[in-house]
Amino acid sequence: MASQKISQFTAITTLASGDYFPVIKASDTTNKRVEVGVLDVRYAASASGDAAQTTANTALASGNAALVDAGIALASGNAALSDLSGKYDKTGGPISGFVKTQSQSVGEIDNVALTSGVITLDFSGSNNFEIILGGNSTLGAPTLPSGGQTGVITVRQDGTGSRTLAYSGGWQFAAATPPTLTTTASGVDVLTYYVTSPTEIQTIATLDFQA
Repeated sequence: MASQKISQFTAITTLASGDYFPVIKASDTTNKRVEVGVLDVRYAASASGDAAQTTANTALASGNAALVDAGIALASGNAALSDLSGKYDKTGGPISGFVKTQSQSVGEIDNVALTSGVITLDFSGSNNFEIILGGNSTLGAPTLPSGGQTGVITVRQDGTGSRTLAYSGGWQFAAATPPTLTTTASGVDVLTYYVTSPTEIQTIATLDFQA
């Protein structure tokens, strides 16, 4: 059969036996015609691919069904989160039971600067404190101490010095003898304490820290 342009072929509406399918060779200008039967296997393969795609879609539907179940599980999780009354608030709150710290534990320092008179430390808000004495003072009973609480209190003299510190409200020292603090200007002493009970705060003084 002589070569023809594709535009010269009669339009094929049905692929009966003996029909031909036009093919153009990319490297030649000559048009070829291929018997439809040659392509039957390809059509069958395509059908197999369609069938495979159908199977894949079915599997996807199964996946979607699984996601529906997951959605139910998520809803259950949300329902579980709805009751937070017994959970610890990350901004602060009581913890019942033993707490183990895996790495570094840091207590914020509460500064009480240039003070005099009765000093009341808030043990419910911090464990560690720094005081600058601006006059003769008394360390009174702290606010809401908890049994087992421990920390340090750094006591500094102001630029004048000679400030004294007395103790009341449960502060206890070895042999019932409170320490005499460093009185030099800008002197630094440290009180390390352990709360046995809200009315018993056992304290050790380490005096005259210097660089």
